[in-house]
Amino acid sequence: MLETIADGRAELVLPANALAELRRVLVGKLKLVPDDAERTAELVAQLASTIAETPSVVPALSGNLDDDRIIAAALKAGADVLVSGDHRHVLPLHSVGAMRILKPQDVLAALAK
Repeated sequence: MLETIADGRAELVLPANALAELRRVLVGKLKLVPDDAERTAELVAQLASTIAETPSVVPALSGNLDDDRIIAAALKAGADVLVSGDHRHVLPLHSVGAMRILKPQDVLAALAK
């Protein structure tokens, strides 16, 4: 996915609070050492064309406040697609307003067409 962004086939609008979530997942679920997780988060931040701030009002949508903050920031930034691997809270929403919610592999498949 990062290669797709780096070569300009997709634009990354990154909710500021998504970096903390990325670090948490990289260390907690994928078992990266914290320094590697931090370097990965920094790379992702450098690839972002926009860092989106979380709005002051965050609607409860997913059942998880951290995920709702990311969704709200993506909506505020005008993202067309929110890419997520969260099968529990985010992906079941399928869309919020006009913003679709897709797995990374679905976005890559769509870009390959």
